[in-house]
Amino acid sequence: MKQALIERAIAENDIEDRDAVIMIGDRLYDIEGAKEAGVDSIGVLYGYGSREELEGAGATYIAPTPYDILPFTE
Repeated sequence: MKQALIERAIAENDIEDRDAVIMIGDRLYDIEGAKEAGVDSIGVLYGYGSREELEGAGATYIAPTPYDILPFTE
């Protein structure tokens, strides 16, 4: 399901370079969807999932706070 949403967002925004895409999510489903879509992910610790859940799902990065996402927006 998440993969389909990511694929739709990529298509609707005419994104050709998946290296320019990053999925931000707080549960393992977000991270798994990102992996299936071939994009990086940021697992955020200020949502419902735990660090263990996000790391276990294979999050590319972990962000403890919203502020920690800022370096990825530049």
